Parts: sequence; structure tokens; C-alpha cells
Amino acid sequence: MRFPNGESLQDLAARVADALRFAIERHPKETIVMVGHERVNRALLLQAMDLSLASYWKLSQEPCAINELVVSAEGVRVIRINESAHLRSR
Repeated sequence: MRFPNGESLQDLAARVADALRFAIERHPKETIVMVGHERVNRALLLQAMDLSLASYWKLSQEPCAINELVVSAEGVRVIRINESAHLRSR
């Protein structure tokens, strides 16, 4: 489905995959911080975890949540997804 003057989920996933590849190639062996909207974050996680678009709605992304991934020659390791403990009141 494509909203008028918008992009489809497939378009979003392709755009995010390109951005992730670019960041990794441009900054090998460096820490990269990427900030995005929850939909972009879901697409990025799908790409990083090699999941299909069918899993898109299975990933929860709260506002200001943190996702941490480690990318190495061996592949992608997920450290945490949708971490929001830093937002809780003390």
C-alpha cells in the first residue's frame, strides 16, 4: 500500500537498508548513532535481523526508545530492542 504522495513499506525498507549499509561502510569499526522515527527504526531492525516485512508490526518501538546492535564481520548481534527504562519516573 502506498499513501498519496508517500512511500510504500517496501520503499521505506529499501531506503533504510541503503542508509544502514552506507553508515556501516563509511564508519567501519566505529560507534554509529542513528536516530529515527519508530517506523524507520522498525525497518532498520528488520534489515539488521534479516527478517521479512511480514514481521514489521511484530516489533514494538516506543517514542525515545533505544535499540542497540553490534555489527561485525560475523554478522549483527542484537543487544537490546525498544529499551525505555531511561524514560521512567524515579
